[in-house]
Amino acid sequence: MNHEIGKEINTFVESHKRLLAVLRERQKRRKLLLETNEELKIFLNTEKKRRKSPVCNKSKKNEKSVGRSYNNLYGGVGGEISSSFSRRGEERLRNQEEVGSQIITTSKVDNTQEGEKTIRNDYCQYFVDSGRRPQNFIRDTELSQRFDEYPKLKELTKLKNALVKSRATSPTYLKADLRTFDLKSLGTKFDVILIDPPLEDLKIEDVAATPSFIFIWSGDADGLDRGRQLLLKWGYRRCEDIVWIKTNKTWEGSRFFEERSVFQRTKEHCIMGIKGTVRRSTDGHFIHCNVDTDVIISEEPSFGSTRKPEELYHIIEHFCLGRRRLELFGEDHNIRPGWLTIGNELSSSNFNANTYASNLSEPNGYLLGSTPEIENLRPKSPPPRDTSTPKLGVGVPPQIPQITPFSTRWIPPPPPPPQQPMDNNNVYGNL
Repeated sequence: MNHEIGKEINTFVESHKRLLAVLRERQKRRKLLLETNEELKIFLNTEKKRRKSPVCNKSKKNEKSVGRSYNNLYGGVGGEISSSFSRRGEERLRNQEEVGSQIITTSKVDNTQEGEKTIRNDYCQYFVDSGRRPQNFIRDTELSQRFDEYPKLKELTKLKNALVKSRATSPTYLKADLRTFDLKSLGTKFDVILIDPPLEDLKIEDVAATPSFIFIWSGDADGLDRGRQLLLKWGYRRCEDIVWIKTNKTWEGSRFFEERSVFQRTKEHCIMGIKGTVRRSTDGHFIHCNVDTDVIISEEPSFGSTRKPEELYHIIEHFCLGRRRLELFGEDHNIRPGWLTIGNELSSSNFNANTYASNLSEPNGYLLGSTPEIENLRPKSPPPRDTSTPKLGVGVPPQIPQITPFSTRWIPPPPPPPQQPMDNNNVYGNL
């Protein structure tokens, strides 16, 4: 009887060992299948960009052959798992097709940890492959959509545009060659001067008010150094740098390459200079700070065009409240209400010095002004702190403990008198 029980126990132990071995083998196969399917996902992700090319048919055949090899290699349940994982991977890739996304799998050599999935943006590689710049995929770059998620800034921009439009003078323009034109003949000092491109021989100090701001389109690379030198020459100091990032959504690649450039240049700089002293905390009648950003993202114009983004005008008009605005080297497309445009590329002229001065002759007529709604919404500098009353212990002098007079000090009481020893013979006292 005991012998039969022992045989059954041995049979049970052997079957249990065989079952554990089968489970371990299946676990190894599943882990291997997961790794191979991750490799298949990477392969499909890199090949999805070429589906429209003739190579696409070959890649699809390779994918099918790879799937069949998985089924033939593992067979049965393993093949079904492999095909199901492949189908799921392809469906996820189709549903999550996003330009510049790539799945990178990293795992340890000892296989003690599962592979880590990390989704990283690869816009630079996509630019190399397709010619489309990474900045093409930045959302809400247009001025009309930029503040959709910020109701206060959107309302502030709307009120600002309405005020600028209501206070703008009629478009004024003058056809002249600035290389020989005397700027003093304009008869006005200007609060804002916009130059594109800069010319060193210009006498900007003859038409620059104090305080005033100047904006110089300086390109990039060497143009930045030349722009800073011109600021010093004309009596300005650099205070900001506005960057125009160019997109190429309507065309791919680059139209030309510069011999001395290391990278493909897709931006331009507009240096901003200030003359005089302007403080944001006290000169709110002349400047409104922090209304716009210093980055402009817009489409690059056609080859040979000198057109600049219109958003720069909005930045200037929202920031500086001076109405005397001058643009040099302008063309017909630069003519704008509230501005005096001068350039030899203009088709006609309508500038008259007396008429232009009469439009600004009212008291403080050179200022745009503001409204209570704008003052309530616009960003402001914090008010100066009152240093007379210290707060939260800041600026509080250390307190010196007061010493009380000697007569009022606490004097410890005298010690109690010593107790008399008791007579052992008279325990209960005198009776």
